[in-house]
Amino acid sequence: MQIGLTEILQGSFSLTFVIISIIIGVKILIKYFEHKTNQFLLVGLTWIGLSTPWWPDSINLILVLTTNTILSIEANFIIGTSAMPFFLLVWLKAFTDLAYKEKQKFILIIFLIIGIIFEIIFFYFLFTQPNLIGTFETPFQVVYGIYIEIFLVIFLLAVVITGILFGKQSLRTENPEIKLKAKFLIIAFILFTIGAFLDSIVPELFIIARIILDVSALSFYFGFMLPDWLKEKLL
Repeated sequence: MQIGLTEILQGSFSLTFVIISIIIGVKILIKYFEHKTNQFLLVGLTWIGLSTPWWPDSINLILVLTTNTILSIEANFIIGTSAMPFFLLVWLKAFTDLAYKEKQKFILIIFLIIGIIFEIIFFYFLFTQPNLIGTFETPFQVVYGIYIEIFLVIFLLAVVITGILFGKQSLRTENPEIKLKAKFLIIAFILFTIGAFLDSIVPELFIIARIILDVSALSFYFGFMLPDWLKEKLL
């Protein structure tokens, strides 16, 4: 399969974002084994999970360059889309453990139901009419169907709203370090939403979109594991 410069750049920027996200997620996960705090486990999994829509691009780039093949349509959708409800629930568990604990059961049940509906529709379409999930204009650019887009917008809004709410609640503290972390988290969730939106709605701006996603990943890391050198510089 022959791919042009644009496709190589798309795949390369996706791979960069995925690698950064996995490294950051693993770094946070390691803190779980050091401190035995569930928040590190949930948050680390969350950020790795948020990068899954860009995994097929990354894998396709590697496959094209090494074996001159790409993933099947079904594999693309399973890898990049099917696990999103699970990772959203992981994030909402982490979020409601830290804020709105009294509403945790209600929030998790609502999004569990939404997730189950999504999975039923997703796998039904996958094995009957995969074009209703989406179509690939290139191995690195998918146009999702209206049904999937609705769910993806719901998931994206849930992530950004809860992320900002969590950050705003943390801003109320008098601790300057926690306030700084909260600002990084708010920036991370806003940038992730902007980057994901641009990447899907305005594919011509994929370079800008994926640079924004890279910055969001770093901001997320600083929000949960603020390095000493950055803390000393900013505080």
